[in-house]
Amino acid sequence: MKSRASSIRRGVSMMFAVGCLSFAAAPALAAGQGGSEQAPAPAVSGPAFVKLPLFNIPVIEGDKVTRLITVGVALELVEGLKPGSIEEKKPEVIDAFLRDLYAMFAQRSSTSRVAVEGSIKRRLAQTADRVLGPGKVRQVLIMDLLERPR
Repeated sequence: MKSRASSIRRGVSMMFAVGCLSFAAAPALAAGQGGSEQAPAPAVSGPAFVKLPLFNIPVIEGDKVTRLITVGVALELVEGLKPGSIEEKKPEVIDAFLRDLYAMFAQRSSTSRVAVEGSIKRRLAQTADRVLGPGKVRQVLIMDLLERPR
């Protein structure tokens, strides 16, 4: 009887130890570490995006602000170009976009709708090519566009 109880205790201890080891190894296996039967996941490739700060542009008619336009912009870079590659020119891009948006909205201030997405995208794409050089920005994405009366 004594040997049977001892044998059961050893078996329970062994199962406990194996359970603890497999529990400890589970996060590593889930993260792709260990286990030679799994091939590493292929690297994800594709374009990079650079999000710019929101632009808040007042539309001034006469001597008062009649509307406020908020524009959120992201640049989709051509494949292979990393966001860090334009980091040095990012302040210049922001300044040029800000100037263009002010000019564009001032020209359209008498219309019923100042913020027209297609026009904004085309103009900012031309500006991005001028500032960063042609062929670096695949497209300008309008993330937010809001026109509010004042």
